[in-house]
Formats: sequence, structure tokens, C-alpha cells
Amino acid sequence: MGSYVERYWVSDASGMNKTERLGGAYYPYVPDTISDFELLMEPACATAVARAQEVLNVLEGSGSLTDTEPLARLLLRAEAVSSSRIEGLELPAGKLLEYEELDRLGVEHRLDSTEAQVLGNLHALVGGLEKVQAGYEFAVDGICELNRTLLEGTRLSDVGGMIRETQNWIGGNRVNPVGAAYVPPEPKLVPGLMEDLVAFLNETELPAVAAAAIAHAQLETIHPFSDGNGRTGRALAHMILKTRGLARATVPPVSLVLATDRDRYIANLSAYRTDGTEGRNEVVNGWVEYFANATLLSCERAIGFERTIADIKDGWIGRTGFRAGSAGRLLLDVLPGTPAISIKTAQALTKRSYPAARSAVLALVDAGILHQNSKNRKSGIYVAREVIDAFNAYERALATVSGDTTAEKPRRHVPQRMRKS
Repeated sequence: MGSYVERYWVSDASGMNKTERLGGAYYPYVPDTISDFELLMEPACATAVARAQEVLNVLEGSGSLTDTEPLARLLLRAEAVSSSRIEGLELPAGKLLEYEELDRLGVEHRLDSTEAQVLGNLHALVGGLEKVQAGYEFAVDGICELNRTLLEGTRLSDVGGMIRETQNWIGGNRVNPVGAAYVPPEPKLVPGLMEDLVAFLNETELPAVAAAAIAHAQLETIHPFSDGNGRTGRALAHMILKTRGLARATVPPVSLVLATDRDRYIANLSAYRTDGTEGRNEVVNGWVEYFANATLLSCERAIGFERTIADIKDGWIGRTGFRAGSAGRLLLDVLPGTPAISIKTAQALTKRSYPAARSAVLALVDAGILHQNSKNRKSGIYVAREVIDAFNAYERALATVSGDTTAEKPRRHVPQRMRKS
């Protein structure tokens, strides 16, 4: 899908070693445009896309939790955490949820660079999906806004959302692109390629999953931003699914699957960048089929996760005996999606008085459903450990092909069980 051109990097005497001072040839990639590309889907690809779209519809209406938002909240956060993990950014889900609650309370808290980037990823996903509805018109500015939100609060916030004007590269050293694993298009080509991407998004008649797959790969290939290109591309894919009528309420955590075998994911992205037009249709079919199967698996595992959360909630109801309509019963309904919660948030979510919300929270503490630890006691945050543990177990399961970490070694870093305190 495109071609490589030869360029020469002039030796830089400011480099700190021989490799950094090196001059020589490097090879930026020139992608083909996609707005005028007609994909002829091969049978295997078409089947994978159809199955993925079918299971997306199943996930959307699979049970009570998807109708009342808690599962959607958890899956969205799973996607934010795992999309960040692909880029080497680690933040435990429990900590992410507690930071969210601190933000809701207006409590100041320090974030390191990694934490800021993961939270930025969540904010970009939430903000991007809130804007999307049927008939949404994609624009370059909207994609830039995704990236700006991603990088907010990080050391690169000043270039967030800005189309790059310098050459970037992946791999090699930080000083020059000689020997880099991949050199994206030259800066002068990027604005036109972004306009072409937007034209594709607004005009393509491909099924939603296929369109999302191609758009993600094309954005990653263009690499239009200084940082956060992969996370921007994965967020964009979710926006495409929603605007095309899929995943309107529930975000399938596709990145949990992609992160399981990061090398395979990168290899499939690299294969998308063919040199020359010959075999273009076959290469794009391969990428779309891979992405569709990852989407399918993420949805199937998410449906199983929903059942786990529903069982936890049923157990809570049996342990507490709250009457219907009480603050306690209403709190149990929202707790699966907000497992790190304060009394103030409990009041807002149940729409009951502060004393009633406080009584409900304390009753759940007495029942062993909510807990405080030494780190969040001062801020008044209570945690539903069973949900956090289930969240972590779900992520651990998706770190294997079989879904069973007792029988198969995880293929990536996985969260540990929540420590009791």
C-alpha cells in the first residue's frame, strides 16, 4: 500500500555517540490514498467482519448491565487501560478508578507521566464517543482534538493535537532515522493524507468493522502526531463503530486482545504497508480479517465478563436484603460501574439525600462489599474489591489465547490480584 522513497540524513555532530552522529540513507513511506480504494473482501475476511458485527450487536443488548450503563463504564475503562498498555503505559485499573473519583470530588492529586497519559486516553475515549451519533461528519480537527486530549497534562501537551511539521520515526535511535524500523511519510504529505483519511471515513460504504480497521491502520501509517498515534487510531476506530450504529452504548475492549500479542499486532500493521500496488487488496484483506477477529474475541470475552459482574451483583443483593427503591438498593445497581466511590458520588448517583447515601455506603461496608484502605481513607473513597478483582481477572484472561492463565502463561504483563488491607 504505497512505496518507500530514499532520503539522506546529514550527519549531526551533536550526537552523543557514533550511531547518533551517523548520516546516511533512510526511507520514508508514502502511503496510497484510501478514499478512492475499493476493497474486494475475500470470503474469509467477509466472514470475519460479519461475525464481528453480529457479536457487537449481541454485546450491545446482551443483558441488564448494558442497559443500565455499569458494564459499559467498565469496558470503556478496560479499553483505555489496555490501549495505553500497548504503548508501554501501565496503570492498574483500581488506581485509574480511584483517580477518577478524586477528580469527581475535586481533590487534587499528583500524577506521574504514565498516569497522566492513561487518564488522557480515557478522557479522549469518553470525549470522542460523546460527540458521535448517526450521521456524524468526521474532520481532521476532530481527530486532532482526540490527540490533544490524550496528551493533556503530559510533557508533550504543548504539541498535542498539532499535525507534525518534522520527520518522525519508530525504532532506531532518537537523534536520526537511519536504521529506524519505520519512517512515516514526510511532513509535507501529512495534511493531504489526513484529508484523504477523513474523506474515506465520510464516504466509504464498507461495513463498519472493515472501515474501522482500515482507518486505524492508515492513521498509524501516517503517524501525524508527535506522540499518541496508536491510541488516537484505536479511539478513532471506536468512534467509527458508534457512528455506524455499532457499539453505541458498550465499547468492546479490542485493545485487550491486541495487547495480548503486541508483536503480532505490530507485524500485522507493518504488513499493511506494502511496497507497490501489487497485492494491495490481499494485504488489506489480511489486516481487516485480523482486526475483525480481534473484535470478535473481545466481544465474546466481554459477554462472559458481564455474566461475572451480574453474579457479583446478585450476591450483593442476597447479602444485604435492601428493599426495592431504597438508597442501598439503588447504590447496588450503580456500584458495578463505579466500584471506587465516595458518599458524595453515591448521593449523586442514587439521587437520595446525603444521610441516606451515607447510611447505604456504611451498610455496604458492614456487609463486606465496600472497603477503605489506608491510601484512600483520607479522601473518603470506598472500593468494591470484588468488582476490581473481577476486572483484573478479566484482563488477565485476555492475556492468553485460551483465556485461562492457570493453563497458559500470559503473553504480556498482567495485573495482580488486589491486595487486601
